[in-house]
Amino acid sequence: MRIYIKNKNMRFVIPIPNFFIRFSLKFIQKPFILRNIPLKDRKYIEMIDFDALYRCVDILKEYKGLKVVDVEDKEGTKVIIKI
Repeated sequence: MRIYIKNKNMRFVIPIPNFFIRFSLKFIQKPFILRNIPLKDRKYIEMIDFDALYRCVDILKEYKGLKVVDVEDKEGTKVIIKI
């Protein structure tokens, strides 16, 4: 997975290996995440099934080049998350 951040002056590419994503999903537990989330937003995190996400990371490898996020703001800053 790669995260591309581009604005008028700079361009960043942040590669994130799949093993790091799988490790994070497996060993960072929900109580640890909920401790750092405001109360009004916790309902969204509680809906996520982290075990299902862990199993899906290997499936996503088959879809290289898939854009998961592609957003741009008014000032021209663009963020793309690509598998």
